[in-house]
Parts: sequence; structure tokens; C-alpha cells
Amino acid sequence: MKRFALLSILVALPFMAQAQGIKAGPWVTDASETQLTILWTSEVPGQAYVELEDGTKLYDTFAGRRIFRRLHSITINGLQAGQNLKYRLGGLNIKDDSNARDPEFGTSYIGPWECTRTFDYSAPSCRFSVFNDTHMKVKKYRRLAAQVDSARTDFLFLNGDIVSAGNYVLDTLVRYAVEPLGTLTHGLPLLFARGNHEGRGNNTWLVADVFPHKSPAPFYYTFRQGPVAFIVFDGGETHEKRSRAYAGADVFEDYINEQIEWAKGAMQEKDFQEAPIKICLVHVPMIDHEDKTDFYLQRWLNVHVVPLLNKAGIDLMIGADLHEFMLCEAGTMGNNFPILVNDDVRRLDVQCSPSEGIAVKMFNDKGVLEFERTF
Repeated sequence: MKRFALLSILVALPFMAQAQGIKAGPWVTDASETQLTILWTSEVPGQAYVELEDGTKLYDTFAGRRIFRRLHSITINGLQAGQNLKYRLGGLNIKDDSNARDPEFGTSYIGPWECTRTFDYSAPSCRFSVFNDTHMKVKKYRRLAAQVDSARTDFLFLNGDIVSAGNYVLDTLVRYAVEPLGTLTHGLPLLFARGNHEGRGNNTWLVADVFPHKSPAPFYYTFRQGPVAFIVFDGGETHEKRSRAYAGADVFEDYINEQIEWAKGAMQEKDFQEAPIKICLVHVPMIDHEDKTDFYLQRWLNVHVVPLLNKAGIDLMIGADLHEFMLCEAGTMGNNFPILVNDDVRRLDVQCSPSEGIAVKMFNDKGVLEFERTF
């Protein structure tokens, strides 16, 4: 009996150690030529750090303090363009922090070595995959992600409504938005545009914690990889009568006007202006839809934002939200560029180069190519 009990303990030890370590992740985000942010969640709160190949340890800190929490977010600065970065996660769990001056620490953990890479604006091409409107349908999302060739992809982009409205909880948000991507997120930067559903419910600020982007705001920003400059908008809510979803607390008109003023300057920045290819990523497509109620915001964005994008020389807009495929050719609704809307059951793989243009392929969850076009 004693032998059996001892054997049971020995078998359980690896699982006990794992249960006190990394719960989800890592995922890499907020990437540029000189920085990356690495996130993960741990089973229990504690100190956390990223260890680099040279032994440097960068801790999760805030205003001069190492902090104890379950969602860990560490930004690595001072990197070089196209730099390969080898890293691993580590942490020291808190057992009891009721005494703020003398917390009691428990077990520690260390993760396996991972490898990621910074963006490189001088790269000859840019390759990325787009997911949208998965709405917590994990099996389909996982099947779409399993097809991605990480060796031929620069980053992953989530174009909104990956989760649905609700009272957001950290583990639930990570489980549905990040975990179905598997180990892809350990190396490929994961970037995000907020959908209308991620603006609903309580604790929506958690979405910004899981997908941090420090400048100028969590949900609208520009970035660049290789020859492509991207501008990302947060389209807000689509329906004209939206008070029921937001209890009258929404101020989306002010928020979108704020983005418009920002975009006027952002699209004049050198890295954006000099990029041979320019792409707009937004959950809510800026189309002049015939439905004037359910598609109120799409029409408003078409009138107020598309002229700015025309002036900036945008080559393609990639939208979502409609749960159907749509291709609006240039010139059909005041747009000098095509507007491609991905549906809710397919993934877009995009490869861009100045010599060959923007090649878009759309795959279903069985890996079947269902649309192909070069712009």
C-alpha cells in the first residue's frame, strides 16, 4: 500500500508542477523593428520574467516594482530589424501575499526555449494570415490555424469578433482568442483589431491587456513589415440603435472622430508614406451598403474615412463583420482601392511584394482554396 501511494505521488509530481506554472501562452505582440511584447498567463499570481539566450532576465514590472499577477506582459526593447530572439518564460509563484512587506513565495517554473523575430521594414516581401468572426467557435478556429505555415508567415492578424459579448474573464478571453492558435503564437507576432462584439459587455478593458499596443492607442495604430505599411482602425458598433447593447454608455462617434484626426497625421509619417504597398485592416468594412439601418456605421465610415484613405494611397482594405464574402471593386463606392470582406468560416493568407502585388488566398477549415486574387 505504501509503495502504491509513493508511486502515485511520483506520477502526480509533473502534473502538480505544471499546474503551478504556465497556463496559456506565450504569445508575441506589439512588434516593430526594435521591440516585441511577450505575454502569458500563469496558474497562480507571482513574479514573472523573460530570460534571453545570454542569461538576461527581464521582469514584469510597473513603476519601479516587480508585480504579482497572472497575466504577464514584458516588452523587450533595443532590438534590431529582423533579429531572431531566443527566449523562455520563468516565474516565482506567490503562496501568500497577505503580508505586503513579507510575502511567502512557493514554487518556481521555467518554460522551454522559444524563438521569435522582430519586423524588418527592408524585407522584400510580407506574408500574413487573417482570422475573423470566429465567435468562440474553437474547433473551426483551431482547424484554420493548423493550416498556417509558420516558416512562411510573418505575423497573424485577428480582425475582430474572435470572442462575443459578455462579462469578460481573463482565462475565457485567452482560451477563445489565443489558445486555438497553438504554438504559432510563440514565434509569430499576433496583432489585433477590435470587433464590435469585443466592445460589448463588461470588463472590455481586458481585451486591451491581452492585446496591448502602447502607441497611440490599443485598438488603432499603424505598423509596418517589409514593403507594406498597415493602418488599423477600431470601427466601433455597427447598428444605429445600439443603446441596448451598451446601456447608453457608448460614445463611439467621439471615439471614431478621434481616430480620424489621428489618421490624418499617421498616414503622413515617413515609414507609412515610403512603403510601396499600403493596406487598411478594420473589422467593420467601410462600404456604402444598401441597408441603411443595420449597416449605418459602414456607410458613415465610407463617407468620412474612405476619402482620407484614397488620399493616402491605400491599395487594399481587408474587412470582416458581415459573415459573408464580399469584394467591392475600386471605384464602386467612392473607393480608389478594392475592399475585400472575409466571411466567418475562412482564413485569408496574404503575400505582398512590390513586383508581384498583393496576392490573396482564402481557405476553408478543410484547407480547400476557395478564392484567389492578385491586386
